[in-house]
Amino acid sequence: MAGLARNGETEADTRAAVAAILADVRREGLPAVLAWTERLDGVRLDPATLRIPEAALQEARVDLDRRRPELMDALREMIARIRRFAEGQRTCLRDLELALPEGGTVGERWCPLRTAGVYIPGGRAFYPSTLAMTVIPAQVAGVARIVGVTPPKPQSTLPGAWGVDPLVLACAAELGLTELYPFGGAQALAWLAFGEPAVDLVAGPGNRFVAEAKRQLIGTCGIDALAGPTELLVIADGGADPAWLAEDLLAQAEHDPDAAAVLVSADRPLLEAVGRELEVRVAASPRRAVLEQSLGAHGRLVRADRATAIALAQAWAPEHLELCVEDPEAWLPFLTTAGAVFIGNASAEAFGDYGAGPNHVLPTDRSARHTSPLGVATFLKRQSLLRLAPADAAAMAPWVQRLAEAEGLVHHGRSAGLRAAHHHP
Repeated sequence: MAGLARNGETEADTRAAVAAILADVRREGLPAVLAWTERLDGVRLDPATLRIPEAALQEARVDLDRRRPELMDALREMIARIRRFAEGQRTCLRDLELALPEGGTVGERWCPLRTAGVYIPGGRAFYPSTLAMTVIPAQVAGVARIVGVTPPKPQSTLPGAWGVDPLVLACAAELGLTELYPFGGAQALAWLAFGEPAVDLVAGPGNRFVAEAKRQLIGTCGIDALAGPTELLVIADGGADPAWLAEDLLAQAEHDPDAAAVLVSADRPLLEAVGRELEVRVAASPRRAVLEQSLGAHGRLVRADRATAIALAQAWAPEHLELCVEDPEAWLPFLTTAGAVFIGNASAEAFGDYGAGPNHVLPTDRSARHTSPLGVATFLKRQSLLRLAPADAAAMAPWVQRLAEAEGLVHHGRSAGLRAAHHHP
């Protein structure tokens, strides 16, 4: 998708800005985090009362349950569906043990990470859904310490504690998350990696600065994926509803000025009808400003036949791929690179965002070619196990010695040979 390439100068500026922030936080710690938060978000935080108290989280949950019980019910339904899917994932991740001829075993086991940091985007909007999507797989995996960070807004503009939306606080309480801090951006990821938490892995989506921070932190800690500005590719035929398609495109475009929303179809009348729907709906939208920016920069209506649509999808590897076609199952075997596929007209991507089950934290910027959606496995590592009986070591030693000597690693061969020499059946 050459037409969706990000601006090279902007990318260079992003890399430089993030590198400066990471260096500051690595050198100065929390004071640098607070300084960058004040500079970038316009919020001055008190280091003495930085962590949002559990009492504030519980108060938000009780208040939401009292004022808007239907919204609390929706939150609980989303949490239950995400947890059910995550628990299903965990049952598929089985330890392995294979017996050796002389009595030993080889295998591997899944071990939970000790600590994980989860990033919940803020700024233009708040995302309790992302909080659930990141925390629940970590909990199901068995991570002992989960630390959440989310950007604040000034107290004067938001009636929540520490500038964090009350719905996010209520969701944290419902999930049982007890560590939540009101700062975001690259400085938050730097603190998670270099600061007191020193997490094993950071997870969660964000803007281009967050994605770049994760890229630069590779090697310092693990990352889930390079989940930057969101992407949607819709492949549709003449039987699709233009209004549905337009709203699906707008649902992605409203996230961020850098969001990409693309429709591909061989049907010219459909593309023209969607174009008209977009004009009317953007003009009437309360999110018109961000829609005009994202659609203007990264929105596309593309006419292409089936083969070209498949080739385009495979080359781009979009974060989200909707198949609004008559027989989507016939397309599915040819579409392997997308992060998540939404199959059939009823399967709007919005259902994936709000807890149908599969995770909405997905790789972007073509990294879906090789990276999977966030899930329970993200917060686990495989550990190899080798348990040799003395007879196994004696049987293996001769050929291990020959291979080691052929590679010039004499002490490898001697190490194996000693086991054989001291074995007396």
